[in-house]
Order: sequence, then structure tokens, then C-alpha cells
Amino acid sequence: MADIDDIEQIADPAERARQAGQRLAAVPVWQERLRKIRQAAVVEMKAQNMSYADIGRELGLHRNRIQQILEGRSAGGKGGKVEAAE
Repeated sequence: MADIDDIEQIADPAERARQAGQRLAAVPVWQERLRKIRQAAVVEMKAQNMSYADIGRELGLHRNRIQQILEGRSAGGKGGKVEAAE
């Protein structure tokens, strides 16, 4: 978040808007990559014979959400799938 704090401090409003816009444009890419990283980590935890409940406790999530992550489902509630981690 330091990057966002730095952007807020830019004196020139046009430059501040450009910098903010660049970060906003990158958000979907960051989200997809972070979902894949999280899914791969959960897959690894499951491969270590951890239960959904154990993983959920470790990550502070409900066991049902862990199953959704393993299946590649997003939390949007629309049943959308994200690509499975390789």
C-alpha cells in the first residue's frame, strides 16, 4: 500500500491521476495472478493431507470457501471459474 500512499502525495493532479490510472488498469492482472498463487498454495496444503476445515482455520476462511478455491471458483457468487493453477 506504500505505492498508493506515494501516489496520493504527488502534487500535480494530472500526474497523480495518470499514476492512479496505471495501477487501476493492472488490478485485473494482479487479481488473476494472486488467485492462482492462493489456489496453488491451498492445493499444496490439501496434498499434505490437511482437511478443508484445517486449511480454513489456518487461513481464516470457512471450509466451504476452501473447497471453492480448490475448484477454482471465485467468491463473486456467480459460479465463475478461474483457471486452475498449474
